[in-house]
Amino acid sequence: MTMTGGTGRESTTLDRNMVWALLLGIGAGAILLVLQFTPRPFLATIAAILWLVALMGVAALIQMRQAQSTSHRMGRLAWRIAGLAYIVGAAFLIADPLLGKGGMAAALAVSLAAAGLARVSFALGEEQNCRICYFLSGLMTLSVAMAIGFAWPFALIAPAIKLLAADLLVLGVTFFLAHARGPDNQTTLT
Repeated sequence: MTMTGGTGRESTTLDRNMVWALLLGIGAGAILLVLQFTPRPFLATIAAILWLVALMGVAALIQMRQAQSTSHRMGRLAWRIAGLAYIVGAAFLIADPLLGKGGMAAALAVSLAAAGLARVSFALGEEQNCRICYFLSGLMTLSVAMAIGFAWPFALIAPAIKLLAADLLVLGVTFFLAHARGPDNQTTLT
């Protein structure tokens, strides 16, 4: 995959971001499929949680890389906050994989809310590629944060894990769409 226009460094960064976004979307979709069609739900849920932690790390990496390629200071700050929030959320998820403690579930919800607010503020802040995609992705993350924060205690953990996987799927699709448009087609999806 090569992008036309811009310097070689920009097109290489776009290619790498597209690959990471594609892997994030495929991994999150795999979690949703495994949780939906598994004959052993408990073991699949534990495996899905561990896989989800790795995907949250990938989401943090993508957002940190996005911060490097953003030209405005406030945009870089928003992407760094979102990336850091996913790292913190992954740490809380690995500390309490079944979200049995209310404090850990609330902390995960707060970190996701921070990531969602950062993406929404980036989308509203300046004119950029795929602005509506970033806005909708931020709203999805905010809704997942509210669902996790307000639905605790969970009778089953699988719905919360499916929500987190759906959020990562939307994030992967968002980044893929934004980078597939390339730097020359910025006003197509705004």
